[in-house]
Amino acid sequence: MQELLDIINGSLLGDGCIKSDKEKYFTFQYTAKDKNFLENLKEKLGRFGIKCWITVDNPGIFKLAFYINTCPYKEFMNLRKEWYTKQNGKTQKILPDELELTPTTLFYWYIGDGCLVRRKNDENRVPTICLATNCFDEKDLQFLLQKLKEQNLNFYANKCGSGFNEDKDGGYALYSNVEDGTPLRFFQTIGLECPRQISNCSTGRKGIDHRERFFCDKWPTEDDWIKILSNEKRIGKFLREKRFEMKLTQKQMGNKIGMRRENIRDVELKKRNFCVKNFRKVLSATGISTDYLLEKLN
Repeated sequence: MQELLDIINGSLLGDGCIKSDKEKYFTFQYTAKDKNFLENLKEKLGRFGIKCWITVDNPGIFKLAFYINTCPYKEFMNLRKEWYTKQNGKTQKILPDELELTPTTLFYWYIGDGCLVRRKNDENRVPTICLATNCFDEKDLQFLLQKLKEQNLNFYANKCGSGFNEDKDGGYALYSNVEDGTPLRFFQTIGLECPRQISNCSTGRKGIDHRERFFCDKWPTEDDWIKILSNEKRIGKFLREKRFEMKLTQKQMGNKIGMRRENIRDVELKKRNFCVKNFRKVLSATGISTDYLLEKLN
């Protein structure tokens, strides 16, 4: 039951919604560009005894839905009241007071309304995790920031434009702090790799180039991991182990990669990080792979 609730809550943080008919009959709905992605979600919900159906919502858009009234979990009848309220005559999505950001909840929020922001033409910029929160007010934003902080994930709110109209206010989005290791801890929480079942499912054509994106694009590439791990102070320990294995002094290691001995020493003592450029040199010179570091850090 808890895992199912986490899936529903994570989906409602993202692209999911609950439609109401006279505040008596309720339908959970989730839209996506790729039918195969919804088929995967349908199969997962089916394991909990929930009968879903998938229809075409709009050209190029599919919709998964199930009747909350007839699902096996009567507790779900309160979801509409917990997630929605009336403000100035309009229905507004809000956050439940008891919402918890479990790994499953974070995963479904991220795949529904999150992305990894990569700065083009800057090979040394660490990518940032972005979680869309366009429909939530300032109170709810602070609530989410606090819940993320409780998971040792540090984010900040930033105003953003609309993805459909550049001149329209798009509300706020939450962006990860990159200097304190939050991106690594985030993916350690939801999974270091995109699940194989949805990896090649399309998320649509996005960005100024309108290139088709896939769910695997939400996860770091090898180059992204190099940038993310360059901010991780714990790698100094593994660099030191590798240096001993190679029977090199700190000065010899520094000479090998074109760095001062003091820089090697400070990294090994966790006093500083490598810049991305120097971190690439270290990995190349020592033969340490990002997979090896991720396994050690996990």
